[in-house]
Amino acid sequence: MHRTTINIPDSIFHRAKIKALRDDVTVSEAVRELLARWVAGEIRLSSEERSREELVALARAARGMWADRDPDAYLAASRAGLKDRDKELEDARLDV
Repeated sequence: MHRTTINIPDSIFHRAKIKALRDDVTVSEAVRELLARWVAGEIRLSSEERSREELVALARAARGMWADRDPDAYLAASRAGLKDRDKELEDARLDV
């Protein structure tokens, strides 16, 4: 294994250290994993603006959430359910 030194801003390193402790990994393990994914083409480093779909996919992968559903559709359905509930409550009011 090659040993190297990198410069990381203090604020990023401190946040990375806290996250690593919470995730029960070392910062070194996280860096190795990220480098491996970058080399494999799974992560792209560029100044290009990413599409919304790419950002959603990255957010899902980072948070491990909703990999099987579209958050926009989920929120739209949720809002529709709230509107139906509000209508039911309004119709059920005795003082109307």
